[in-house]
Amino acid sequence: MSSEMLLQLQAAGKSYPVRRQPGRELLGHLLGSVRSNHQRSALHPLDLEIRRGDSGGLGGLNGAGKSTLLQLASGVLQPSQGQVQIRGRVAALLELGSGFNPEATGLENVYLYAATLGLTRSAIDERLEGIIDFSGLHEFMHAPVKAYSSGMQVRLAFSVATSVDPDLLIIDEALSVGDGVFAKKSFDRIMALRERGTALLLSSHALFHVDLFCMRTLWPHQGRIKAWGDTRRVLPQYQAFLDRQSGSAETGAAAETGVSETAPPAGGVLGEFTAAAAEHARLIRATVRANGQAGPELELQSCQGMLDVEFEIQASEHEPAPRPAVVLSSETGFILGSTLAPQNSFVGRPGHWAGRLTFQWRTPELNRGRYRVGVYLLCAQGRYVYAWSDPHVHLNVHHSGPHQGAWLLGGNWSGSAGLVESNPSGANTSGTSL
Repeated sequence: MSSEMLLQLQAAGKSYPVRRQPGRELLGHLLGSVRSNHQRSALHPLDLEIRRGDSGGLGGLNGAGKSTLLQLASGVLQPSQGQVQIRGRVAALLELGSGFNPEATGLENVYLYAATLGLTRSAIDERLEGIIDFSGLHEFMHAPVKAYSSGMQVRLAFSVATSVDPDLLIIDEALSVGDGVFAKKSFDRIMALRERGTALLLSSHALFHVDLFCMRTLWPHQGRIKAWGDTRRVLPQYQAFLDRQSGSAETGAAAETGVSETAPPAGGVLGEFTAAAAEHARLIRATVRANGQAGPELELQSCQGMLDVEFEIQASEHEPAPRPAVVLSSETGFILGSTLAPQNSFVGRPGHWAGRLTFQWRTPELNRGRYRVGVYLLCAQGRYVYAWSDPHVHLNVHHSGPHQGAWLLGGNWSGSAGLVESNPSGANTSGTSL
C-alpha cells in the first residue's frame, strides 16, 4: 500500500489568549493599557503523521484537546505554533451542521458542501443520486436545513463527505448520532472506504468504535499526548486510567466508554414489541438469571451454579441474522470478558418474527466481588451495535480465601517431598536454591 503522506503536524499547537474579567477589560481599553499576553494552551505542540491507508483513533476526556486536534487536521483552525501540512482531499464531519447554510435547502447544501471539498458541478451531478439515496432524505431535499433534525443533518453531511472519494476522512463523534439502518450503513461505508485506502481519523467516547476502526490510537490529556501507538496497547492504558478516575460504576468510566444514554432499567424490557416491521434488528428483552433467580442484583457462589442470559430478539428485512453478546465487566467498567453468539445462530423472518436465544455460563471461576453484566445486540458481522444495556444487572460473587484479583486461576499444584538437613545458617542444603 502507498505510503503517501496526507497529513503532517510538525510541533503544531493551539493557544488562546486568557480573557480578563469584563470590568478589567473595559478599564484596560479606556486607559490604553497593554493587553495581557497570558495564553491558554488548548493543545500543546505535537508531531503527527497520517499516511494513505492509516486509521487513527482519538480517545480522551472532554477538554483533552481532541476536537482542537481534528480542527487543525481539517484546516478549520490554524496552529498558533508549528505547521500543519494537508495533502489530498479531506472530508471532515466535525460539529453538528458545520459546513451547512441553514437557510439553504438540503439540495443546495449538497452542492455547496461538495464544492468546498473540491468537486466540480459535473462531478457533483454524477454523485447526486447516490448521495440522496444513501441519506434517505428524498422528500426533504427541497426543505431548508434549519428545519432538519440533528439526525437528518448528520445523515446528509455523512452522505456527502463519504461520497466524494476522500483521501482522508475525519469524524468527530458523528457516529454517535443516527439510528438503525442508516447507522449500520455508515459503519459499512467506513469499512469500505478503509479497504479502498482512505485514511481515517476518528474521535469517539465509544471505545468500541475506536477499537473496531482504528489501527493506532492517540490519547490526549489536558492538551498533551499521553500515548500514541497500536490500539491494542493504548486503549487498555486509557481504560485503566478511566478506572482510576472513576469512583463508581455510575460515573466516570460509564460516561467515557459509550454506555447508552437511553439504556433501560436493569433486568427488564428493552423495547415494546409491535407487529409492525422493524427498521432494524431489535432487542426486545434480556433476562439474566443466577441459579434460576432473576433481578437487578444477583448472588452467586464462585465456581458453583450457573449464569444464564435469555435474549428475545426481533429480526428485520435489513438485518435478518443479528447476534447477541454478553459482556462481563468490573464495577468501574473495565471489560473482563465477552462472548458473541455464532453467526446465523438466530435467523428470523423479517418484521413480525421474534425469537429467543440463551447463553449459559457454568461455574464461572470468579473471585469474590461485584461485577457488571451487559447485554448487546450486534449486526451479523459483529461490527455495529444496535442496542445495549450495560450494566444490565450486577453480579455479586461470594468466595472465601486469601485469593486476589478478579479470576481464580485454574490448574493443579504438584510437588515432591525431600530431606532438608539441619544447618546452623538456615540455608537450604537440599534441592534447588530459591
